[in-house]
Amino acid sequence: MSRLLSSWGQSSWPQRLGLLLAVISYGILYPGVTEPIMTITATASLFGMKAQLFHETRSIWETVETLHKLGYTGVAVLIVSFSIVIPVTKGLTILFTWMYPTERRWRFVAAISKWSMADVFVVAILVAFFTAQSTAQVTAELLHGFYWFAGFCLLSIVSGQLLALSKLQNVSSR
Repeated sequence: MSRLLSSWGQSSWPQRLGLLLAVISYGILYPGVTEPIMTITATASLFGMKAQLFHETRSIWETVETLHKLGYTGVAVLIVSFSIVIPVTKGLTILFTWMYPTERRWRFVAAISKWSMADVFVVAILVAFFTAQSTAQVTAELLHGFYWFAGFCLLSIVSGQLLALSKLQNVSSR
């Protein structure tokens, strides 16, 4: 803890802001993964009557569990890896590198950030949402889990940029 406070005291405001945004982003990752992200409803019209064929609300974690139960374990593992494991590993690496900075460690943080596909996942959800909205028979509604997860992605990207740029400059100037 004293090492963290020591690094905090020696840091510039962009570095401190980057660390704070990283901590906040990981604080909102949990509701982003566990809260419902979208509801999709499919209806059909027959002889002037509408029948609901499908109505599903799921979180990212529930989607992973369903994929696993349906035999799509590989896809479930990929979603868990890119949306949870790699981002959490990145967060822990940022914290460790913050306390024990080297150029090599910050380059590793930058490299692992590229493998975190959480932002791509958010875009995929948006594409599914807008595609479903474009047909009269299928509707989609984004829920609060999506916004938590999107917030995690945005804060994580900004914090990563602030930390990597600032810390690399500091390590290089030593």
